[in-house]
Amino acid sequence: MTRPLALAFALALAAPVLAQDKPDPKSNNKDTIVGKWKVTSPPDKDPAAVDGFKELDKLGIFMYMDFKKDGKFALGFGAAKPDALDLLKKSLPGGKVEFGAKYRLLEGDKVEIYDLSDEAKQLMTVKDDKMKSDVTIKKDEMVVKDPDGTVTKLARLKEEAKKDKKDN
Repeated sequence: MTRPLALAFALALAAPVLAQDKPDPKSNNKDTIVGKWKVTSPPDKDPAAVDGFKELDKLGIFMYMDFKKDGKFALGFGAAKPDALDLLKKSLPGGKVEFGAKYRLLEGDKVEIYDLSDEAKQLMTVKDDKMKSDVTIKKDEMVVKDPDGTVTKLARLKEEAKKDKKDN
């Protein structure tokens, strides 16, 4: 076998393996998921999350998910009033208000969040360091449906949307 033919044959054999690491171009969320999303309705099947969400809302604190262009993901807390966020920092592990992970887009509406920190696992009430969910996005509204049927609703944070438009 000639050298160019052998190289072409080796590349043909390796192509399916190399393609597995790339995000699926058939993702419905490819151009819409990037940005910071505020949780507007907590996981509907978790009474503790619903109660906690109501308490945070009374204090002016909200939870968000941040999907970055480079595949990094953050779950965090924000507040309109800095005093409220300072109060929350005192009660969270290490005073952190943001917990990192990574995400990848899969075929259709599927999104996988992985490499979750222990804190993020607790906040997202998952046992593994990864989870797959169905994510549907319509304009500035996001609905996350977990495999157990739990639904969480989010809205794009307006200041983030304005910043993204300026960056482009």
